[in-house]
Amino acid sequence: MTKLGILYVGIGRYITFWADFYKTCEQYFCPQIPKRYYLVTDAVMEVPDNVTIVPQDDLGWPCNVVFRYLFFLRIKEQLRDFDYVFFFNGNTRFRTVITPDEFFPTESDGGLLALTWKDGTEDADEDYLFERRRQSEAYIPYGTRSLYLQSGITGGLTERYIAMLEECHRLTMADLGKGIIPRYQDESVYNRYMQGRKCKLVDSTYGRPEHRDKRHTAKIVFATKEKVLGRSYMRHFKKRGHSDTWLRKLLKKMGLISA
Repeated sequence: MTKLGILYVGIGRYITFWADFYKTCEQYFCPQIPKRYYLVTDAVMEVPDNVTIVPQDDLGWPCNVVFRYLFFLRIKEQLRDFDYVFFFNGNTRFRTVITPDEFFPTESDGGLLALTWKDGTEDADEDYLFERRRQSEAYIPYGTRSLYLQSGITGGLTERYIAMLEECHRLTMADLGKGIIPRYQDESVYNRYMQGRKCKLVDSTYGRPEHRDKRHTAKIVFATKEKVLGRSYMRHFKKRGHSDTWLRKLLKKMGLISA
């Protein structure tokens, strides 16, 4: 029997999405395979028997996503018990049954899953979304022909996935050491790591913002955050700016730097 681990971050108000995620994941995502969930959260709550809470303080925006790779690496030895590990964004909701054959990558296709923005109905140019600052470890030059990947769903064969987490964390820390947070935080770093790598590509049928799913063809959607968290909260959440002094204090508090 395949062993399947699920990673989920529900910190602060994002825990609001957890119940719907868990219910639909159990119902539709490879329902024939037992799952073990790792819920990274600051909440104190009762959970089902197949859920392990990973305590994590709310570091605020953007740190809850910047340090996502670190959160997962802290339980990497537990993750090694599984054949596959997948991360799903907090606002993920499943709509219909998804089978291992259509979703799970194999060694022959690189061992990692990658979700694009393509949906088969448009051919948008995502070239402008990459990190373009040369000093960033996530830098991807203009003219690089590559699909822009979503980081809202990642995963694959466990050892391949852990290797990805380790390198993305290394790149993140190298940038932070230079006072840089990439344009789209963890997603920019992820796109840099996946450049030129063989992987199992899936289109946005397997991950599409709910408001863009006009034809209701997506098997997985990302719920509109403003509807749940509120527009004023999201505006305030994303406007927070941080100085180099603030960043160094945070890194010291987390034990990631000594001075």
